[in-house]
Amino acid sequence: MKADMPEPTGTSSLASTSQNGDAGSVQGSGELNVTVRELSRDECLAILSKHHVGRVGITFHDHLRVKICNYLYSEHWIYARAELGEDLTMAQHNPWAAFEVDEVDGILDWRSVDVRGAIEFLSSDMHSQDWFEFENAVRLLRDAVPQILEAGDPLPNRIHLLRIHLDNVLGRESRVGNPRPLPQP
Repeated sequence: MKADMPEPTGTSSLASTSQNGDAGSVQGSGELNVTVRELSRDECLAILSKHHVGRVGITFHDHLRVKICNYLYSEHWIYARAELGEDLTMAQHNPWAAFEVDEVDGILDWRSVDVRGAIEFLSSDMHSQDWFEFENAVRLLRDAVPQILEAGDPLPNRIHLLRIHLDNVLGRESRVGNPRPLPQP
């Protein structure tokens, strides 16, 4: 499937197959009724609010980075911290990001929220125009981890605060009529 083509939505029935390719084997016989739908904006925001670990994607020229990160969602912004390095430099040169959060209950039971938006870097300089936003971000992040930007900070190198605006939010959900658990590793 081409990367720029959307996934189909709707309901489909999938017959399970055995290792030799025969449909309807004893192990896993029957049909799976899978429904894929778009989530409403409110459902997307609820998922963003519920979780605190996601993936952020940034690009610069022909370089792409996708990283796991801790975050907090508040009032149409995703707040996160970064440390000095190549990823921060890339984001400063091209301040746009994709951000994704998933909930996975089974191989065909999942919800995914994809955000795309502008990155803002918040300054701790009291004379800067975004100092209030920096202080607000610190307050929000300290609600989750009180030691942030203090002596006991569990990630002391992450001294740069940024936020990603929810310019575009898309969510999808897949549900199966007779769910099966994920296989054990």
